[in-house]
Amino acid sequence: MNRSRLWGLGVLTVAAVTLAGCAGGGAATPDSSAPAKTFDNVVVAVGALPDSLTPSPWGGSASHVVLTGLGSQLLSYDRSGTDEEICADPSTEVTGRLAESAEINEDGTGVIVKLKKLTSQWGNTLSSEDVAWSLAIGMIRQPVMKGTLKSSGFDVDNLTTIIDESTIQLNTTAATSFTLQSLQNNLFFIHDSTEAKKHATDADPSANEWLSKNLADYSGWELEEFTPGTSLTLTADPDWEGERGAVKRLVVKAAPNTATRSQLIEAGEAQVAGSFEYDQYTALAKAPGVEVLDCASQTRDTMMMNTTAGPLAEPEVRRAISMAIDREALVKGAYAGYGTPAESIFPMVDGSEAYAFDPKAAKKMIADAGFPDGFDMVLSYSVTRPGPVAARSAVLIQSMLGEVGVKVELQNIASSTDFSTALIDGRYQAALYSEPIVIADPAFYSYAFYGTGAPSNSTGWSDPRFDEARLELAATPHEEADARQKLLEQMAGYLDEGAPIISLVETKNMLARAQGLTGAVPFTNGQIYFNELSK
Repeated sequence: MNRSRLWGLGVLTVAAVTLAGCAGGGAATPDSSAPAKTFDNVVVAVGALPDSLTPSPWGGSASHVVLTGLGSQLLSYDRSGTDEEICADPSTEVTGRLAESAEINEDGTGVIVKLKKLTSQWGNTLSSEDVAWSLAIGMIRQPVMKGTLKSSGFDVDNLTTIIDESTIQLNTTAATSFTLQSLQNNLFFIHDSTEAKKHATDADPSANEWLSKNLADYSGWELEEFTPGTSLTLTADPDWEGERGAVKRLVVKAAPNTATRSQLIEAGEAQVAGSFEYDQYTALAKAPGVEVLDCASQTRDTMMMNTTAGPLAEPEVRRAISMAIDREALVKGAYAGYGTPAESIFPMVDGSEAYAFDPKAAKKMIADAGFPDGFDMVLSYSVTRPGPVAARSAVLIQSMLGEVGVKVELQNIASSTDFSTALIDGRYQAALYSEPIVIADPAFYSYAFYGTGAPSNSTGWSDPRFDEARLELAATPHEEADARQKLLEQMAGYLDEGAPIISLVETKNMLARAQGLTGAVPFTNGQIYFNELSK
């Protein structure tokens, strides 16, 4: 498989990031000495499935399950090596998936993508037209995708130039440190345009209504059944030319109750399951025939705060909330010891005063900000994201904030789609959230939630100093590690000063799988790739 090179920046490596540690017990990286087994049929039990097989409507982590699992993207993070190696030290180097190669051209005006010879479920051959159409309609149906492409340096007003049937240029305005990395984002899903166009209408030019319930892509899977929010059944396309494992039939089953998922994996009725309460992982690691993976991660569980009105419009109040939260107690009480208490907004930056647990100082800051009697606050959460831990975290945080005069009302939003929509629309006062790293470069994910005008920045906060430093970070090669670190520290300082989002816990990528099942190792966004199973 050809590796893509990065615009004179060299290869991205895990040295560019810091991976969260783990203080829990009972789980581990995969045991490479354990004998592998061949699985023809696999059941994946998840907390939630989306309402659509496309990114619209976006269903949060539930959409990640499907889009990462199918994996009809141009690039992927490199997965060469054993399961044990990938789990312990995940690479941030990109390599081809649908693309044979992807390189930024000599004058930096575009990414030249050469496609593999692959056929869809409908017998059509992957073409440059598929890429051009898919990216164009993707920006129509999911505006977040347009913002992501633009922030990654692509010319969204003139995105593609077809060179020949299997070669296309993705035009850029200014290549960044994550331009190529962005092409593995599961938002950038490539469809079989020949088939999809048959179902486009004037009212639905992207054919999203049909594509949301049908597959026309280059994933190597045929759709047997899809019940939105409930189940997805796939069978391996025998004519697909790509690399895959031995699995011939795959069922993804939504089981919102963690006890049900635990029973399924322990009984052997499911071979992969995740999103458990953290103490359940310790118990599952002791179950016969079950292996629990405890993989390195950059993911952080956070609290987002709407800065546009009320007491949370005051940065001193937001910093006080951060200082009122005992993150050590949160890790022990909600995370069963798994994960690390956050010390700053970014894992790779040293701690700040806003992250020091000091309830006495927090209470005084709230009073000095004009709220001597405290105030009421609604804290929204969903067990679909960051997962079941959110319910336990919410109760603990409610108690902690109560000690400094903040009377917290908890709001549980059960639907993953409703929760994601509320966050995107800014319909929350404060919310527990998780930021799975879909592009493992801080120059990108620091934009996604904190950049002025960023599609996912619904807190209302912005700071031109932060924007300037982030742009400089995006233009700084990864070889200049000291310069990048200095910029990250500047950015963290601005964020800790404004505190629109505070980090709570640096988490791990964890899941349970049947012993002997290879390939079920999470990506940076916590999800698996179906074609890797039993490979």
